[in-house]
Amino acid sequence: MTPVLELRGLTRSYGSLTAVDHVDLTVAKGERHALIGPNGAGKSTLFATVAGTLRATSGRVLLNGRDVTALPESERARRGLLRTYQHSSLFLGCTVLDNVALAVQRVQRVAHRFDRPARGFRRTQTRALEHLESVGLAGRAHDMASALSHGERRQLEVAMVLAAEPAVVMFDEPTAGMSAAETERFVTLLEGLPRTLTVVIVEHDLDVVFRLADRVTVLHLGAVLASGPPAAIRSDEAVRAAYLGAARTEDLFTGGAR
Repeated sequence: MTPVLELRGLTRSYGSLTAVDHVDLTVAKGERHALIGPNGAGKSTLFATVAGTLRATSGRVLLNGRDVTALPESERARRGLLRTYQHSSLFLGCTVLDNVALAVQRVQRVAHRFDRPARGFRRTQTRALEHLESVGLAGRAHDMASALSHGERRQLEVAMVLAAEPAVVMFDEPTAGMSAAETERFVTLLEGLPRTLTVVIVEHDLDVVFRLADRVTVLHLGAVLASGPPAAIRSDEAVRAAYLGAARTEDLFTGGAR
């Protein structure tokens, strides 16, 4: 099968500094693929280059077998490749429902009407409420997005992602800043996402990574150090050495760091 997402020799340089170094990576349809690595490994730069926020110095990005390397982020999103950011990107001055309704409206290509809000379109509202129900926020539909907690804002982002009907969603450090309870709710939410959706995640919390991921790719100094099933990554000595854990390495890779 053609991978839903494929990177071929993807490179991003800043002058003499190579932040992403000839990365080859394939992600199958429906896969949960985690990208990890020590600080400065190039994870965020790779994410930005795949999403189209940054232009690749060389190499290719293929989405469903089609080369999207030269396309801007907005066009990649239209073709089904969405990225979330470390900081929530919401319309805080709108209601929770309106945030999702706007995403639904774009997919349904409902004509823009400036004399009534997006939720005024009955079909859009119904679909938006369904997405809010799926992420556990139906009861907050008419609250302002600004009133949500950090974890709830992340849940709202997932509803908006689902509303956009992407092929691939890239989550960038989604649990950063969450409490243990918020993290548990969010991970449970991700576990329940349909397998029609492919998920790529950059995440610092290795407990989350090894719970969610089907495959894990480890970056070190911008290059792929290892890639494989979670069990193989846990036992890889080169991966352990890259994290420079000394006394803490065992905890990091066995879930004892929480």
